[in-house]
Amino acid sequence: MGGCFSIFIMTQATLPKTSFSTMTPRERLLAVYRGEPHDCVASLADLSYWYAGNGGGKFIPGHTDGANYKQLEKLLALHNRTGAAIHLNMGSYFDVRYGGGIRVESGIRGEHYVHRFETPVGTVEEVREWSDISFSWPILHHMIQQPEDLKIIRYIFENTEYYTDWKPYHDAIAQIGEWGVPLVQGPYTGMGFLMSRYAGIESTVLFSVDCPEELEQTVQTINATHRVIWEQLVDGPSQIMFISDNLSSDVQHPAWFYKYSGDYYRWMAQRARAAGKPLVVHVDGRLRGLMAVMTEVGVAAVDAATPAPHGDLTPTQCRDEGGDQLVLSGGIPPVFFHSDVSLATFDKSVEEWLALADRSSAVIIAPGDQLPPLGEIDRVTRMVEMANARRY
Repeated sequence: MGGCFSIFIMTQATLPKTSFSTMTPRERLLAVYRGEPHDCVASLADLSYWYAGNGGGKFIPGHTDGANYKQLEKLLALHNRTGAAIHLNMGSYFDVRYGGGIRVESGIRGEHYVHRFETPVGTVEEVREWSDISFSWPILHHMIQQPEDLKIIRYIFENTEYYTDWKPYHDAIAQIGEWGVPLVQGPYTGMGFLMSRYAGIESTVLFSVDCPEELEQTVQTINATHRVIWEQLVDGPSQIMFISDNLSSDVQHPAWFYKYSGDYYRWMAQRARAAGKPLVVHVDGRLRGLMAVMTEVGVAAVDAATPAPHGDLTPTQCRDEGGDQLVLSGGIPPVFFHSDVSLATFDKSVEEWLALADRSSAVIIAPGDQLPPLGEIDRVTRMVEMANARRY
């Protein structure tokens, strides 16, 4: 699939300085996260998925440079076109090294992407296959297939070391300028890793019944390893901290979350807050119950929140449950950017989310979670213009 975008030099002159705006997208975004005064409702968009489906093409997972490597100039051109701030995901700002006789194989094998660990205590392998429908790599085979594999995962993390690499961050800052902020992401929590990557939801839940002590030990081992890199990331040049466990209350309801991840989240939030860096958490599924949990453990903002009719809470219910200080980022279901949805319906959804600003300025409007490849990018511009008009 081909695509052609005009490329702009990102200077102050190209920033969307309308009669309504007095701050740059970056200034406004950071002000919201920090609870500081700002001029109007901040607008944000993740356009990388739309770009992938409209000329960006296939990316290879597992690279530390991330899916947006070498695509930044074109992504910024899209943000220049729409006026939306960018949360730039350039992958990990750290390298991973393995000891203990661990061998790692990662790359394309025929039609599949394979990530394989060979260790003295056993071998595990993840297999993915590219989907031209979703423009992603769904997992066909999870690393953990049986309880015995949990021991292998623990061995891997017990022999894992992380080292930060901030050069890509500084390069990104120089290119982004006033359009937004790079996402400095910590790795998944232990439970996030098991559910999203290594075991899958069904197997993880079954392990909680069949071998609960093994499961808890594995989660704690992963979290203990990740504490080390989290400390290094927080002490780095980042302005906000981000974690993408892809939380959803129908998968990790509050009781489950507190049991496996509550203490670790509370520690991450406290550590980030002590460094003056708000913690933003990707909550892109069901919201009921988790809004209150995020506030309780000290999270500053939820990212990718999608309300009713495609989520389970209305915008007002999101605010009621999360309280007035929790930054709510998202609000517009991705399907509403499709031409089959009337502009009247789209505008109504935007206005309902923007109305949250009447109660609290802790709000960011964005496609929740991403603009899909079949979405109309001009609707992002429409959303941004409506947000710019909602003055404080």
